[in-house]
Amino acid sequence: MGNSEVYRIHTSDDVNEAYAMAQRLLALAETTCGCRPDVVADAKTRTDTALDRYLAVASVFVSLSIPAGLLSPVLEALDPHLGPDDRPGLHRDGSAYLLTDLTPGVVVALRQLPPMAVTVLTPERPLPNDLAELFLGVVNRDPATISWDVCWPGSHSDSGFQFGLNGDELWHPEAPAGHSIYVHVAPSRPEQAHELAAAVGGSVLGEPALGW
Repeated sequence: MGNSEVYRIHTSDDVNEAYAMAQRLLALAETTCGCRPDVVADAKTRTDTALDRYLAVASVFVSLSIPAGLLSPVLEALDPHLGPDDRPGLHRDGSAYLLTDLTPGVVVALRQLPPMAVTVLTPERPLPNDLAELFLGVVNRDPATISWDVCWPGSHSDSGFQFGLNGDELWHPEAPAGHSIYVHVAPSRPEQAHELAAAVGGSVLGEPALGW
Protein backbone atom coordinates (compact mmCIF):
# COMPACT_ATOMS: atom_id res chain seq x y z
CA MET A 1 0.00 0.00 0.00
CA GLY A 2 1.30 3.45 -0.88
CA ASN A 3 1.35 6.55 1.24
CA SER A 4 -1.58 8.90 1.55
CA GLU A 5 -1.42 12.59 0.79
CA VAL A 6 -2.19 14.67 3.87
CA TYR A 7 -3.63 18.18 3.85
CA ARG A 8 -4.06 20.64 6.71
CA ILE A 9 -7.59 22.03 6.49
CA HIS A 10 -8.00 24.00 9.72
CA THR A 11 -6.00 25.69 12.49
CA SER A 12 -7.36 27.71 15.39
CA ASP A 13 -6.76 28.50 19.04
CA ASP A 14 -10.19 27.11 19.94
CA VAL A 15 -9.91 23.40 20.78
CA ASN A 16 -13.68 22.98 20.80
CA GLU A 17 -13.99 24.48 17.33
CA ALA A 18 -11.32 22.14 15.99
CA TYR A 19 -12.83 19.09 17.67
CA ALA A 20 -16.26 19.96 16.28
CA MET A 21 -14.72 19.87 12.80
CA ALA A 22 -13.21 16.47 13.57
CA GLN A 23 -16.65 15.22 14.56
CA ARG A 24 -18.10 16.50 11.29
CA LEU A 25 -15.39 14.62 9.39
CA LEU A 26 -16.21 11.47 11.32
CA ALA A 27 -19.84 11.85 10.25
CA LEU A 28 -18.72 11.86 6.61
CA ALA A 29 -16.86 8.55 6.88
CA GLU A 30 -18.13 5.49 5.03
CA THR A 31 -19.80 3.08 7.46
CA THR A 32 -21.28 0.37 5.23
CA CYS A 33 -18.15 -0.91 3.48
CA GLY A 34 -17.18 -3.56 6.02
CA CYS A 35 -13.79 -2.02 6.81
CA ARG A 36 -12.83 -1.66 10.46
CA PRO A 37 -12.50 2.01 11.49
CA ASP A 38 -10.43 2.83 14.56
CA VAL A 39 -8.95 5.67 16.56
CA VAL A 40 -5.61 6.01 18.34
CA ALA A 41 -3.99 8.82 20.35
CA ASP A 42 -0.60 9.89 21.66
CA ALA A 43 0.82 12.80 23.66
CA LYS A 44 4.31 14.14 24.29
CA THR A 45 4.87 15.06 27.92
CA ARG A 46 7.37 14.74 30.78
CA THR A 47 7.71 12.61 33.86
CA ASP A 48 7.73 15.71 36.09
CA THR A 49 4.26 16.79 34.97
CA ALA A 50 1.01 15.37 36.34
CA LEU A 51 1.54 12.16 34.38
CA ASP A 52 -1.08 10.36 36.44
CA ARG A 53 -3.85 12.28 34.68
CA TYR A 54 -3.43 9.89 31.74
CA LEU A 55 -4.49 7.00 33.98
CA ALA A 56 -8.06 8.20 33.33
CA VAL A 57 -7.64 6.74 29.82
CA ALA A 58 -7.66 2.97 30.25
CA SER A 59 -4.91 0.75 28.81
CA VAL A 60 -2.32 3.35 27.85
CA PHE A 61 1.41 2.86 27.37
CA VAL A 62 4.35 5.07 28.17
CA SER A 63 7.36 5.25 25.87
CA LEU A 64 10.65 6.31 27.49
CA SER A 65 13.85 7.39 25.77
CA ILE A 66 16.35 6.77 28.57
CA PRO A 67 19.70 8.61 28.51
CA ALA A 68 22.73 6.37 28.98
CA GLY A 69 23.60 7.91 32.35
CA LEU A 70 20.13 7.15 33.73
CA LEU A 71 19.71 3.62 32.41
CA SER A 72 20.63 1.76 35.61
CA PRO A 73 18.58 3.86 38.06
CA VAL A 74 15.57 3.93 35.71
CA LEU A 75 15.53 0.17 35.25
CA GLU A 76 16.06 -0.40 38.97
CA ALA A 77 13.14 1.88 39.85
CA LEU A 78 10.80 0.47 37.21
CA ASP A 79 11.72 -3.21 37.48
CA PRO A 80 8.99 -4.12 40.03
CA HIS A 81 6.36 -2.63 37.71
CA LEU A 82 7.43 -4.09 34.36
CA GLY A 83 5.80 -7.01 32.62
CA PRO A 84 7.81 -10.09 31.59
CA ASP A 85 8.22 -8.78 28.05
CA ASP A 86 8.97 -5.17 28.99
CA ARG A 87 12.68 -5.06 28.33
CA PRO A 88 14.62 -2.05 27.05
CA GLY A 89 15.96 -1.81 23.55
CA LEU A 90 19.60 -0.75 23.87
CA HIS A 91 21.32 1.70 21.51
CA ARG A 92 25.02 1.80 20.69
CA ASP A 93 25.54 4.99 22.68
CA GLY A 94 24.27 3.32 25.86
CA SER A 95 20.85 4.96 25.81
CA ALA A 96 17.71 2.85 25.65
CA TYR A 97 14.08 2.76 24.61
CA LEU A 98 11.40 1.26 26.83
CA LEU A 99 7.68 0.76 26.28
CA THR A 100 5.51 -0.34 29.19
CA ASP A 101 1.99 -0.02 30.58
CA LEU A 102 1.27 3.24 32.35
CA THR A 103 0.17 2.23 35.84
CA PRO A 104 0.01 4.03 39.19
CA GLY A 105 3.19 2.22 40.22
CA VAL A 106 5.04 3.37 37.10
CA VAL A 107 3.93 6.96 37.70
CA VAL A 108 5.21 6.89 41.30
CA ALA A 109 8.52 5.32 40.24
CA LEU A 110 9.09 7.92 37.52
CA ARG A 111 8.50 10.74 40.00
CA GLN A 112 11.52 9.56 42.00
CA LEU A 113 13.81 9.89 38.97
CA PRO A 114 15.27 12.91 37.15
CA PRO A 115 12.75 14.42 34.69
CA MET A 116 12.59 12.73 31.30
CA ALA A 117 10.59 13.28 28.13
CA VAL A 118 7.99 10.58 27.53
CA THR A 119 5.28 9.77 25.04
CA VAL A 120 1.93 8.42 26.17
CA LEU A 121 0.24 6.16 23.62
CA THR A 122 -3.02 4.30 23.33
CA PRO A 123 -3.66 1.12 21.38
CA GLU A 124 -5.95 1.30 18.37
CA ARG A 125 -9.56 1.14 19.46
CA PRO A 126 -12.41 0.20 17.13
CA LEU A 127 -15.03 2.84 16.55
CA PRO A 128 -17.37 3.92 18.01
CA ASN A 129 -15.79 4.71 21.40
CA ASP A 130 -15.06 7.67 23.67
CA LEU A 131 -11.26 7.68 23.43
CA ALA A 132 -11.09 11.12 21.81
CA GLU A 133 -13.19 12.76 24.51
CA LEU A 134 -11.21 11.06 27.30
CA PHE A 135 -7.90 12.12 25.79
CA LEU A 136 -9.02 15.70 25.28
CA GLY A 137 -9.98 15.80 28.93
CA VAL A 138 -6.45 15.05 30.16
CA VAL A 139 -4.07 16.49 27.55
CA ASN A 140 -3.93 20.04 28.98
CA ARG A 141 -1.04 21.79 27.15
CA ASP A 142 0.79 18.68 25.97
CA PRO A 143 1.34 18.37 22.21
CA ALA A 144 -0.88 15.47 21.20
CA THR A 145 -2.51 13.78 18.24
CA ILE A 146 -5.77 11.88 17.84
CA SER A 147 -5.91 9.84 14.62
CA TRP A 148 -8.99 8.31 13.02
CA ASP A 149 -8.45 5.55 10.44
CA VAL A 150 -11.68 5.62 8.43
CA CYS A 151 -12.81 5.19 4.84
CA TRP A 152 -14.07 8.05 2.73
CA PRO A 153 -16.89 7.37 0.25
CA GLY A 154 -15.29 5.56 -2.68
CA SER A 155 -11.88 5.37 -0.97
CA HIS A 156 -10.93 2.47 1.28
CA SER A 157 -7.19 2.93 1.71
CA ASP A 158 -4.84 5.81 2.48
CA SER A 159 -7.71 7.63 4.15
CA GLY A 160 -8.61 9.12 7.49
CA PHE A 161 -7.97 12.29 9.49
CA GLN A 162 -6.04 13.62 12.45
CA PHE A 163 -6.43 16.24 15.16
CA GLY A 164 -3.11 17.81 16.18
CA LEU A 165 -3.33 19.60 19.52
CA ASN A 166 -1.12 22.30 20.98
CA GLY A 167 1.10 22.65 17.94
CA ASP A 168 1.94 18.94 17.64
CA GLU A 169 3.97 18.50 14.47
CA LEU A 170 2.29 16.26 11.90
CA TRP A 171 3.79 15.58 8.49
CA HIS A 172 4.50 19.24 7.69
CA PRO A 173 7.60 20.76 9.35
CA GLU A 174 7.15 23.74 11.65
CA ALA A 175 3.57 23.01 12.61
CA PRO A 176 1.52 26.10 13.46
CA ALA A 177 0.63 26.85 17.06
CA GLY A 178 -2.88 25.97 18.13
CA HIS A 179 -5.02 23.03 17.09
CA SER A 180 -5.05 21.69 13.53
CA ILE A 181 -7.09 19.23 11.50
CA TYR A 182 -5.47 17.12 8.77
CA VAL A 183 -7.15 14.85 6.22
CA HIS A 184 -5.55 11.89 4.47
CA VAL A 185 -6.66 10.96 0.96
CA ALA A 186 -5.41 8.64 -1.74
CA PRO A 187 -2.73 10.27 -3.95
CA SER A 188 -4.94 9.60 -6.95
CA ARG A 189 -7.77 11.67 -5.44
CA PRO A 190 -6.37 15.06 -4.33
CA GLU A 191 -9.71 16.69 -5.09
CA GLN A 192 -11.23 14.71 -2.23
CA ALA A 193 -9.24 16.75 0.31
CA HIS A 194 -10.83 19.94 -1.01
CA GLU A 195 -14.27 18.34 -1.00
CA LEU A 196 -13.92 17.12 2.57
CA ALA A 197 -12.59 20.47 3.76
CA ALA A 198 -15.47 22.35 2.15
CA ALA A 199 -18.03 19.91 3.56
CA VAL A 200 -16.93 20.56 7.17
CA GLY A 201 -16.29 24.30 6.93
CA GLY A 202 -12.53 24.22 6.37
CA SER A 203 -10.20 24.82 3.45
CA VAL A 204 -6.93 23.35 2.24
CA LEU A 205 -4.03 25.28 3.77
CA GLY A 206 -0.73 24.98 1.95
CA GLU A 207 0.70 22.09 0.02
CA PRO A 208 0.12 18.39 0.71
CA ALA A 209 2.69 16.19 2.43
CA LEU A 210 3.42 12.48 2.27
CA GLY A 211 1.20 10.83 4.88
CA TRP A 212 0.67 7.38 6.34
